[in-house]
Amino acid sequence: MHGSAGPWRSTLFTGYEGALRVPFAIRWPDRIEAGRVSDEIVHAMDLFPTLAKIAGGTVPDDRVIDGMDMTDFLFGSRQSSGREGFIVYMGNEVFGVKWRDWKLHFKEQTGWNGVLRNYTMPRVYNLISDPQERDKVLFPHTWVPKAVLPQLEAHVASLKAHPAIAAGTPDPYQPPD
Repeated sequence: MHGSAGPWRSTLFTGYEGALRVPFAIRWPDRIEAGRVSDEIVHAMDLFPTLAKIAGGTVPDDRVIDGMDMTDFLFGSRQSSGREGFIVYMGNEVFGVKWRDWKLHFKEQTGWNGVLRNYTMPRVYNLISDPQERDKVLFPHTWVPKAVLPQLEAHVASLKAHPAIAAGTPDPYQPPD
């Protein structure tokens, strides 16, 4: 009824890989190599700047756009997507941070109506050896939070630098009530 997330844990409305990993297929003969497979991270928010560039458009410069242009990666002129991770939000709350093959969880919820667990010390998961995100490995991998947290710190700094984002920027194309 709900489909399968394959080897990854959980479903939509959670911070687990079963909610976050989505297959992405793109076809463009003579531009994108047929049969190419990659495990690189490309986030849904990257589609806007990528498709805008491909279409000959530009992204607005009057607001922060978190997406990255993936054109060179998709066209094969760059092997890396350039994205090492992203902040894991559920609604307006930060549940964790994904970085490379690692995940830090600050909060966990098994489903949209499951028990919400808040942690004072983040849970660290190795997504290669533990795609189910069940074996907490902070010890002996205490280096992981030190590598991951700068990404979250930069995100928080960007919210402070652009407070309208944190408050919810109104849609400039939507007339006020």
